[in-house]
Amino acid sequence: MRGHAVVSLLLSLSAGCGTIDLGGNIVPPDLQLDEDFFYCEIQPRVLTAKGCAGGAAGEGGTCHADRSALRLIDTMAPPPACEDGRVVGGDLSADYVINFERVQFTVQSDPLSSPFYRRPVGLDSHPRTIFPETDECAQLIRDWINRGAL
Repeated sequence: MRGHAVVSLLLSLSAGCGTIDLGGNIVPPDLQLDEDFFYCEIQPRVLTAKGCAGGAAGEGGTCHADRSALRLIDTMAPPPACEDGRVVGGDLSADYVINFERVQFTVQSDPLSSPFYRRPVGLDSHPRTIFPETDECAQLIRDWINRGAL
């Protein structure tokens, strides 16, 4: 009989809980990803260096060029000229711009909810771990995402 009393108490307490009307125009938090950081750091030091589009490190196929929802271009374009973390000059590869646009949908408001961070470090489903969370590449991705959430 005691179990029924607990259930009855919980039901009576929950009956008093209401809901909050969030309104009709819900706007998600604004995430402003730093394009220059992507072009100066993420593309050359993470995507190109780790062969992400080409499927390097044991994968013979072109993972993110052909077989993944995240279609990256395996670019051999030289990184742009950067000063103080900003692109200078007009030498930005179109491949870099396309990769930035494609990566954005995998980034959430923080690294631990972002597939772009979670998958290569092995926290989510991915064919292999690209680098550990302690790797410089993981830190670059965390920094980039955290900068955009400010």
